[in-house]
Amino acid sequence: MPEDLDFSPFSAPVDPAAVLAHAERNGDRPGRDVACCALWLVFLAVVFFGLISVPLSMYLTHAYPSGGFGIRILGLSPLLVGLALVVPVVRLLRKDGARGRISRYRIMQFAARNGLSYRWAVENPEQAAGIFAVGTRRAAGDVVVFDQPRPMEFGWYQHVTGTREVAAERWHYATTPLDSKLSHLLLNSRAKRTGVLTGGANDALGHPDLTGPGTTVFSVSGPFGRARQIQAILDRTLFSPDLLDRYTARPVHIEIVQNRLYLFARKPFVTSDPDDWRWIVRLLVDTAERLETPPS
Repeated sequence: MPEDLDFSPFSAPVDPAAVLAHAERNGDRPGRDVACCALWLVFLAVVFFGLISVPLSMYLTHAYPSGGFGIRILGLSPLLVGLALVVPVVRLLRKDGARGRISRYRIMQFAARNGLSYRWAVENPEQAAGIFAVGTRRAAGDVVVFDQPRPMEFGWYQHVTGTREVAAERWHYATTPLDSKLSHLLLNSRAKRTGVLTGGANDALGHPDLTGPGTTVFSVSGPFGRARQIQAILDRTLFSPDLLDRYTARPVHIEIVQNRLYLFARKPFVTSDPDDWRWIVRLLVDTAERLETPPS
């Protein structure tokens, strides 16, 4: 399947004007965003470095009354340094934003070249996985959808949690329907710095007492009282040594819910790197096909 994809848009030259127009059509306003960021940084610099400069300037003026204009400038030097630092920071943010817009433009071109659909952003996406029902200001982005050889969807999803201490959380996901009826299972990777995926509030999930090498790779949640059935399903599918090696090499969280398979990770699936696409498409398809294989 990945061998059939045309990855040339990821390396082809891009027209900066076309990149900017694509971003603006989708609600991105680079000039406005940079200006707002610059004003905010100037405000922070004035507040923070001003707290240092004002008393320093008063002290130097009092200590050296005949110092004249030079003493006053010396007292204001922390503020001037802080304002000067705003310039390279704004330039860095502008450059980083430009790289992000080019990457998203290349992904759109890649989708168009391969007959896939692409959506810049999706408000309140409807998905079966529990994480899609968590928080507020829910949105998905860089959504790439395959129709053939099997329906697949890739993108990122983010939401906001908390009331007093508001925090934004982003997950990257890949999903495909399953031609197999399976119980709701949630497999959280035990790898470091991968986060913890929640299964939502619709299904009450327990932590079955499982054995085998798969339990060192994943923490498994599933229906209460069905540990034996869950063990049998995972042993013949996701806990196969070849798949476990791949889940260990590049960790993902897995959720099976409402006859759909989901893979989640903190690191992006949808990028302008062909190797990332080859990896995630193969992993999603191989995982789904293993789950769809009937027991012998």
